[in-house]
Amino acid sequence: MPKTGPRRLALALLASCAFIATGYRAQAQTKTIVTLAYGSEYVFDTNDFAKKWYDNVKAAFEKKYPDAEVKLVPIPGGYPDIINKLSLLYRSRSTAPDVAQLPTPALGQFQSSGWLLPMDDQLATAGWWKEFPDAIKAEGQFDGKVYAVSTGENDSQLYYNKAMFKQAGLPDDWQPKTWDDILTAARAIKAKVPGVVPLWLNVGTSSGDNGLLQGTGNLLNGSSDATIQDANGKWVVDSKGLREVLTFVKTMYNEGLGDSLSDLFSPSAVTVPLALFQKGKLAIAVGSNYYGGNWTKTICSPCWAEAPQTIGVVAIPTVQGAAPGAATTLGGWDLAIGAATTHKDYAWKLLDVMEEQQNQIDAANWAGFVPAAQSYTKAASFVDFAPPYNAVSAQVLPFGKLTPAKAEYEVWSHALQQATGNLAQHTDMTVDQAIDAMKSYVSNQLGADQIATR
Repeated sequence: MPKTGPRRLALALLASCAFIATGYRAQAQTKTIVTLAYGSEYVFDTNDFAKKWYDNVKAAFEKKYPDAEVKLVPIPGGYPDIINKLSLLYRSRSTAPDVAQLPTPALGQFQSSGWLLPMDDQLATAGWWKEFPDAIKAEGQFDGKVYAVSTGENDSQLYYNKAMFKQAGLPDDWQPKTWDDILTAARAIKAKVPGVVPLWLNVGTSSGDNGLLQGTGNLLNGSSDATIQDANGKWVVDSKGLREVLTFVKTMYNEGLGDSLSDLFSPSAVTVPLALFQKGKLAIAVGSNYYGGNWTKTICSPCWAEAPQTIGVVAIPTVQGAAPGAATTLGGWDLAIGAATTHKDYAWKLLDVMEEQQNQIDAANWAGFVPAAQSYTKAASFVDFAPPYNAVSAQVLPFGKLTPAKAEYEVWSHALQQATGNLAQHTDMTVDQAIDAMKSYVSNQLGADQIATR
C-alpha cells in the first residue's frame, strides 16, 4: 500500500507552517519603527535611571500601539556631546530621529535650521498641554508656532539651615520679602555663627549658562527690569535690573558674605552647596529644585536623611517685594518631532505617551525636574518624593521667566557671568565698571548696533 498519504499530509503541514511563519515575519516587518534620540548619561541623575525611564516609555508605547516599535537612540556624553550628535543626526533625513529630547536653550538653533515640526494641531486636543503655565508653553514657540514641549523644568529657591538661623536669632520659618531681607539674614549669620558660609550665590563663568540659571539669573528675574532682549531684538547691557543684581553681588562679596573663590570658580560650582549644607558649613543658598531630591535615599548625591528637618526652603523674593513676590529662572528639556519624519502620527503618539502623568513624575524624580503640567506637581508621588522641597519648587514654577532661545544669548550670558565674577574677585571694582565691561564684551561680539540701554 503506497505511503503517499501521510507524506502528503506532512508536506502540507510543513507548507502551512512555513506560510504561517512567513506571515508572522511579514507582520513583524510591517511594524512602523519610530526612532527616539536622547541623552543617556547627562540628563538623568544616573545612567540606570535613564535606561529604566526610556525602557518604560518604549514598553508602554508598544503595548498601546502593537503595530509600532520604538527604536531607542541613546547619546552618551555631556551637554555638548548631545547637541553635537543631534546636529549630525538631523543633517540627514535617513538618520534624523522621529522624536528627540532637546535642551531648552538649544531649541532656537534646531528650529531655525528647519529640523523640527510644529505641533499646534495635535496640542489643541492634548489635556496635559492645557495645564502648562504660559511661560513654559512659550519655550518651544517660534514665529507663532509650537515646535517643542517641556518634559521637565528646573527652577530655583532659597535654602537655609534652620539651626544656624536659630543660633543667629532668626526665625526658623523664614519668609524673606525683599533682597535686603536676604542680606540682613546673611549678616546676622556672619556675626553669630562663625566658620560657615553665610550666603551662596553662583557667580562667575565656571558653570556657564547653567550657573547663571541657578544663580544671579534668578535675581535678574526678580529685579525691577528683567529684560534681556528688548522689543527691537537688541541685547540689554545696562538697566535698572542689571544694576540691582550687580549691586547685590558687590555688597555680598564686599562684606564677606559669600563663599571662597576656589568654590565659586570650580567647574562643579553648582553642586557645591549640596555638600556644604550636609557638612554644616553653609547657612543660605540660592539653589536649584533638585537639591531635595539629591538628598533622598533614592538619588543619594549625597544621601542625607536629616535634610528635611535641617534645611528649610522658601521662594526667592523680588527686589522690593513687588508682585508676584517670587522669582525664578526656568530651564529644562523638551521633546520635539523631527521635520523629516515619515511617521508624524506615531511620532506624536510616542510624545503623548512620554507626557503621561506617571512618566513625567518618574522623570521629575529621577532627573531632578519639576513637571510642567500643574496637576502632576500636586500628585503624591511627586510631592512626597522629596518633601518639603518638591512642593515649593512646584509653587514657584508658574512665576518663572525664560531666557531667549537664541545663539546670541550665550554672548550676553557670558558677559553677565564675567561681570558678577569680577565683582566677587575684585572688591574695588564698581558697578559702573562692571556694566562698562559688559557693554564692551557684547558690543565686540555682536556689534555696537546690537546692544541697548534701558
